Amino acid sequence: MYSFSGLGLYSVLMIFEHRFRVRYAETDAMGVAHHAAYLVWFEAARVEWIRTLGFPFATVEGSGYLHAVRQVSVQYHRPARFDQLLALRLALVGAAGARLTFGYRLYDAAELDAGPGAAPLTVGKTELVWVTPAGRPTRLPAGHPLSPVLAGIARHPEWGEW
Repeated sequence: MYSFSGLGLYSVLMIFEHRFRVRYAETDAMGVAHHAAYLVWFEAARVEWIRTLGFPFATVEGSGYLHAVRQVSVQYHRPARFDQLLALRLALVGAAGARLTFGYRLYDAAELDAGPGAAPLTVGKTELVWVTPAGRPTRLPAGHPLSPVLAGIARHPEWGEW
């Protein structure tokens, strides 16, 4: 029925990190990242997170389950700049019914690598809803290969609060 190379049942305390550089096209004339770029970065981190779990998102969508964004919150503390190496950390805040909530913390990678105490440039949260190809909200069925993997990932509710 499904053709996934999933990792099966496991329990993991997972905070995923996605590193990348701010591209020129994502900045304004002063070299500061545009506020909308952060949403693209959040999406890129989610796609890589689910790929790391063994489920390329195109395969998940091919099984008839898509994500629709229900809510986005972002707090910008300091700007990201052109060519800056960033570390975007993502954690699963909650998963209930059709909803998945993710928390994000974006750091300057050099500050993060220097040791504890790095302050995030930006924090964010997205709430997604599983939907059918027709756009109707739905739960991911228990028999779907991704369901037990999501069930085994520790939740980080503190990442949904600032």
